[in-house]
Amino acid sequence: LIPHRDPTILLTTAGMVQMKPYFLGLENPPSQRLASCQKCFRATDIDSVGDSKHLTFFEMLGNFSVGDYFKREAISWAWEFVTKHLKLPTERLWITIYFDDDEAFNYWREIGIPAEKILRFGEEDNFWGPVGDSGPCGPCSEIHYDMGEEFGCGKPDCKPNCECSRVSEIWNLVFTQYNQDSDGHCAPLAKPNIDTGMGLERTLAAIQGKPSPYETDLFYPLIDRVCHLAGKEYGQDENTDRAIRIVAEHGRGIPFLIADGVMPSNEERGYVLRRILRRASVFGRRLGLDKPFLGEIAELVVNKMGHTYPELVANQGLIKQMVEAEEERFISTLDVGLNSINATLEKTSKRLQKFASSPAFRQMQEILQQLAEQLGNVTQPIQENLQQLAEQLRSTTQPIQENLQQLTEQLGMATQPNPAIRLSPAYQQMQERLQQIQEYVTLPGKEVFKLHDTFGFPKELTAEIAGEKGLSIDWEGFENEMERQREMARAHMKGKGELKVKATGILKQTDFVGYKMTTSQAKVLELSVKGQPLRTASQGEEVDIILDKTPFYGEMGGQVGDTGEIRGERGRMTITNTVKHIVNGSELVVHQGEVVEGSISVDEEVEARVDTTHRLDIARNHTATHLLQAAMREILGSHIQQRGSLVEPERFRFDFPQLLPPSQKEIGEIQQWVNERIRQNLVVKTMTVPYDEAIAEGAIALFEEKYGDTVRVVAIDEPAISKELCGGTHVKSTGEIGTFLITSEGSIGTGLRRIEAITGRAAESLINARFSSLQNMADAVESPLEKVPEKVKALVEYLEKERKRSLSLERELSRRVVETLLQQAERVNGVTVLAARVPSLTMPILREMGDILRDRLKSGVIVLATVYDNKPNFLAMVTSDLIARGFNAADIVKQVAGVTGGGGGGKADMAQAGGKDPSKLDEALRLVKNIITKQSPSS
Repeated sequence: LIPHRDPTILLTTAGMVQMKPYFLGLENPPSQRLASCQKCFRATDIDSVGDSKHLTFFEMLGNFSVGDYFKREAISWAWEFVTKHLKLPTERLWITIYFDDDEAFNYWREIGIPAEKILRFGEEDNFWGPVGDSGPCGPCSEIHYDMGEEFGCGKPDCKPNCECSRVSEIWNLVFTQYNQDSDGHCAPLAKPNIDTGMGLERTLAAIQGKPSPYETDLFYPLIDRVCHLAGKEYGQDENTDRAIRIVAEHGRGIPFLIADGVMPSNEERGYVLRRILRRASVFGRRLGLDKPFLGEIAELVVNKMGHTYPELVANQGLIKQMVEAEEERFISTLDVGLNSINATLEKTSKRLQKFASSPAFRQMQEILQQLAEQLGNVTQPIQENLQQLAEQLRSTTQPIQENLQQLTEQLGMATQPNPAIRLSPAYQQMQERLQQIQEYVTLPGKEVFKLHDTFGFPKELTAEIAGEKGLSIDWEGFENEMERQREMARAHMKGKGELKVKATGILKQTDFVGYKMTTSQAKVLELSVKGQPLRTASQGEEVDIILDKTPFYGEMGGQVGDTGEIRGERGRMTITNTVKHIVNGSELVVHQGEVVEGSISVDEEVEARVDTTHRLDIARNHTATHLLQAAMREILGSHIQQRGSLVEPERFRFDFPQLLPPSQKEIGEIQQWVNERIRQNLVVKTMTVPYDEAIAEGAIALFEEKYGDTVRVVAIDEPAISKELCGGTHVKSTGEIGTFLITSEGSIGTGLRRIEAITGRAAESLINARFSSLQNMADAVESPLEKVPEKVKALVEYLEKERKRSLSLERELSRRVVETLLQQAERVNGVTVLAARVPSLTMPILREMGDILRDRLKSGVIVLATVYDNKPNFLAMVTSDLIARGFNAADIVKQVAGVTGGGGGGKADMAQAGGKDPSKLDEALRLVKNIITKQSPSS
């Protein structure tokens, strides 16, 4: 399950993973034809396990062609195996193909599959790969098994890819034709390959006539054991059944992960293992299993599957020991954790119920009445939605989030015709109320982190439990807490950039002097090369270095670290990054870089010099972040608070809570407000004061940040237009920022949005680039620069007018031609056929003409051809009665266009194609009669 030499994926997710080097031509396969049974694990399906379809661990059967056979053989052999060897009834089988894969369609038709049993789907359903972020991929064709109407949703159009459990995909033929790089670009492979996947569990369900894999021989022993341990009966209650399935499925996957070398941890593969183990434990608790039980499930898996997978037997002792230890460790805190979750959810529910009956919520109706005078009747659906939301808040039912989102969108759409309404006090109050509700129905990230850090609850498991109560998670708050934990973890400093600090007592808090100077003398306290402390580092070595004092700002609080150089008497090193670590309660600044001359040694006196250009670019952006927050609070409302930021020399980003996106007008006002304060060249002051005093004077603290008794305050202007607690570096006056430009604004999650912006040199570069583009456009349209918008608008209007005039002429021409064309219809083999050449028309007009002819003919096959832009174009249409008799527009148009050296496709009722040789257009049309003649009416 651990892929070898493939860093793009954590776990083996498909049978073709180890085939990738063969498909890419990097290695020679032992044979061009291969077959395998591959154990797989898909972490993406963990949250879905519990329904009747999804599995994390499964066995994938596959046959592969490495540049040997391709579509025709793969399709033929797949059908032979499924029908003749597995003896699955053909009437229960469906075929799906990629929407434009006519080649696969024809091969399925060749072996006798009716056209109506072959369905076309897009990239989401019928294009496979790559595994990871790059590798082989291509269109695919699947065989689906119909379990029967009794397992379906009852809808008349219930077919493959319906969300219900009636139809199950059992076989996937991937026609690996391309290689996708990490940027998403696809290039054809020198030799196309076949990658086949047949899930053993799903196929067994079809063979044994079971509604899902959980009722088959593979799972029944596990289901039975869980039921025996819990004293439950499967099939009596859906909630109980779901918990039983989760325990059985995860209990099966756990031994396989451990046997292949995955150990529980909080990272990567180990986190996947820990997550499913703890999810199984939680759902076992819901079944009444309050003592460790997963060890028994693991033993059963080894006994049932060890004869096929000997690694289970070889590691049986380790598996049992690991499962029991991990489960006992989790169970020791499980009750406390579940009580904590339930208490948090209960507290949240009470807050919601209380708020739903509060004057604040009732005022929303009054506020809406005020808005109604400006919005008109469109507020009636909002009123109804608001009433429904009140009922949901009182009962805390699951659709709360959905209803809240709908209410927000309704309000946004209602104000679109008149965005100025968003500036009204009533609108601002409504938005603040919606934001308040969003906060009430969101589980605080701090609580989720506490469950994760203290009780070992995976965040996804907490989200699943909260989701059952209709609540969402404050993921930004959770990530903030995680980042603080990472800061602490970095103190251990393993590997590059993570200095191993000796517990000698020598190291005290680094004296940071960078607020007042960018160059200082210092003493080297410690060096580390590849995580190993050394006395001396020489030229070419990458080094982490700690000084007794430094002007370098260490990365923290969203601001990246300084760069520069450190010089000694015997050498020099460049500093490419600086980070701050907390070690034994003390702040240490670690300089990361490379010795480029001579050597640097411990106890040596050196000069530390910051790259001031880099520092000033960062400082401009950081001060601009403070101005941006002040502007947004004034224009958008006082609910705006920083929820995260990143300050780099080239750009900065600012995350903030907001349900509705700011309008373009508001974005413009924010940008203008900031630039006006920059032009005013306001003084930027810093001071260190007691925390309580700073807050009392209106200083803004970062969201849920922890502060000491004394804090550093950054204030802009007097009286201050911005006052924040901040340890970063800033300019001395706003004029140094130069120019401020917002480059993007968008959503990053429910109730959270992000603005990205640039200042100084980066802003100047962007302005120059855009001005250059505008000048190029002015040259192209032969207009003075200031009149480019007017000239472009006039050109667009002219072109649109000409387009409409041309379209009108084409339509008039097509109407005149229709009557003539109807007289050319002929009866061929009992079928009305109209194959004709028409004047030069665009494809949209050609389709309109085809629609008119089809309606007039009632029954028939229509093929129209035209030469447009010196290229042949074809349109084929077949009426529904003839589709039932086997005629297919896509088949017809492909053959016809082929005469002119082209091709195309579409659906059975309508298809279109293009060609290359206009001189063969008439010859192509003459082929239509032959096609109809050869095709039996009963086919």
